[in-house]
Amino acid sequence: MADKSSFTRVRYKKGARIIKQGKDGGALYLIVEGAAAVVKDYKSDKAKTLAKIGPGAIFGEMSLLDGEPHAASVIALEDTELSTMSQDEFDRVYEEMNPIMQGIIQLLLDRLRQSI
Repeated sequence: MADKSSFTRVRYKKGARIIKQGKDGGALYLIVEGAAAVVKDYKSDKAKTLAKIGPGAIFGEMSLLDGEPHAASVIALEDTELSTMSQDEFDRVYEEMNPIMQGIIQLLLDRLRQSI
């Protein structure tokens, strides 16, 4: 299991784009304070808010797990403090997991990607 030293704190101002749809992943994010919106097709006439998330929410995990670009953008709805975990640290923790659980996670991830 990852400990607190595996995470780095970072702050984003209200309105900042934390993750950009279509870009490669590189970190896992945990909201410590503040709120964000997960938005598909941000800044287009087809923009759709998929979720509003707050303290305790995690995002960015899909790209770390499957290497695919981000499926949506994440925008800070207010000044927001995050803890981030790098791809390397995430991979280390993931590799320690039981292979059966890794397979179940991959199956769920594949199904989720197909639905969005």
